[in-house]
Amino acid sequence: MPPKNKLSDIQVPNTLKIYSIPLCHGLPDRTIYFRNKAFPLCARCTGTLIGVFTLPIYHMEIMSPSIGLIVLFASPAIVDAFTQLIGFRESNNKLRLITGFLLGASLSALIVISGKILVNMILNR
Repeated sequence: MPPKNKLSDIQVPNTLKIYSIPLCHGLPDRTIYFRNKAFPLCARCTGTLIGVFTLPIYHMEIMSPSIGLIVLFASPAIVDAFTQLIGFRESNNKLRLITGFLLGASLSALIVISGKILVNMILNR
């Protein structure tokens, strides 16, 4: 793992930008390494991306999406990111990956709920 750098020393690679909006900070100390190669996203963003792939579980109603589930799954990522941001504690990549996964799963549930509401609105005109 590369040495920690100051946030001001980090440059977001152009490959992670869409229309000049960075998708991920890509900090080296918050990135997962596999066989000495860094993933293109940080641990939390990697977990979020993996978590989004839970969408079929909600869409096929293997697990019923709800607002309570969204709040439950999103809360750990919010708490982890906020407590780290204010300097209360330092997170680690394993925790970032897990909380990112839960955040991605909550986003999938939100997409399914929103889609169902939109379809009902269109069909019940």
